[in-house]
Amino acid sequence: MAEPSDAPPRGVRLATIGSVPVYLGWSWLLLGLIIVVIMGPPTAARFGPVTGYGIAAAYAVALLLSVLAHEAAHAFAARAFGHRVHRVVADLWGGHTAFDATHGTAWTAAAIAVVGPLANALIGLLAFVGAVLSGSPVVVTLLGGVAFVNGALALFNLLPGLPLDGGQVVESLVWAATGDQSRARIIAGWAGRVLVMVIVALIIGLPLLRGSSPQLTTTLWTALIGAFLWSGASAAISQGRAMGTIRGLDVASVLEPAAAIPADAPVAELTSLRALPVVVDGAGRPFGLIDHDALRSVPPEAVGSTPVSAVTTPAPEGWSTELHAGREAMDLVVAFQTSRSGIVAVTDQGVLRGVARAQRVNAALARN
Repeated sequence: MAEPSDAPPRGVRLATIGSVPVYLGWSWLLLGLIIVVIMGPPTAARFGPVTGYGIAAAYAVALLLSVLAHEAAHAFAARAFGHRVHRVVADLWGGHTAFDATHGTAWTAAAIAVVGPLANALIGLLAFVGAVLSGSPVVVTLLGGVAFVNGALALFNLLPGLPLDGGQVVESLVWAATGDQSRARIIAGWAGRVLVMVIVALIIGLPLLRGSSPQLTTTLWTALIGAFLWSGASAAISQGRAMGTIRGLDVASVLEPAAAIPADAPVAELTSLRALPVVVDGAGRPFGLIDHDALRSVPPEAVGSTPVSAVTTPAPEGWSTELHAGREAMDLVVAFQTSRSGIVAVTDQGVLRGVARAQRVNAALARN
């Protein structure tokens, strides 16, 4: 959910809600087909083929809407805490909300994580009440299925291990207690691995110990879900270790001096600078670097009248970053990732502090 790539997922863009694109991944179509294949025959046997398969298809649509409601809750909470939300996606694995949590806290992360399961719990409760009040067997069957699915989604996602929402809560609690998010993510990732082993032991191991064999479909679903959770937990552990490496970066050691020069200053002033020129706007914000090919093309007699803006290459969006206490290294790395620039301008309360080059940062990280 955090610090995602800006590349859109493969699938269909369903809508844009509050500037946030909502995607249906192609893999979800497989999940929808599986639901219809599994639920179609028993409901058809009870209500007839047309109504029965209609209910099965409605189950698939209801699951999609429930997943989107879950992810929408994450997205709205993230926006409420000031995070930029990149997209919401529903796919074979349920769904995910991609947002930039760079400046989040342990408690905001926990709040964003828990609202998704709470949304499903609310939908499940409303569907259950509707099923109880309805006198139609078809409506009772449909709403009962919606209540069960949403209740299962709420409980499953609250299990205490990454990549589930409950794992994010575990990470947040450890983060709040230790002040170390990287260690917290590693612990929550290992909790996710332990969770997989517990699930496999309960669903497959116990029946085998009792002398009975679990059904093939149960074994396949357990293996599929277990593989997904194990992969997500392993990715979280790797992310935690990478965050620890970044946390150990001495930002001061990789910064190079820079000299701010206004865009409207004459090119002649560049000769008096003793550091890398960084072009700033009227408010002092860095926005570009000198294009040396363009600078060499300025005639000697025109250096006093040609503005620096004429020989400036605008830098990509996100290339300038403000460093925050305790998060300096992460702020710097995120600026490189966001801008995809080989050089980043660093400011302190709006004042240019220096620049960092990707090669130097990568070398320092490799030594950590």
